[in-house]
Amino acid sequence: MTQYNLEELKILNQVFLALFTVADFALCLFFYNSVFPWFALLGSGIGLAIIVLCWTGKKHIYFIATLLVSTALFSIVYNWHSIVH
Repeated sequence: MTQYNLEELKILNQVFLALFTVADFALCLFFYNSVFPWFALLGSGIGLAIIVLCWTGKKHIYFIATLLVSTALFSIVYNWHSIVH
């Protein structure tokens, strides 16, 4: 593999790790609570993004960006009934 291919695989792994981490945590919160605690999801996503940013700097910016976007997205998806009504 070339260096370019390895870098793309690393970026893809960062994106999928962030997406699956937030998706699994949101699904866990959804199943174990009668009311979806979206503050817990937002707080954990933002908190993890801050921790990773402080520890690694801009090295894992794709992970941080995907983490924040997917946190906002899953928070809206699982709270859609509260937002609309």
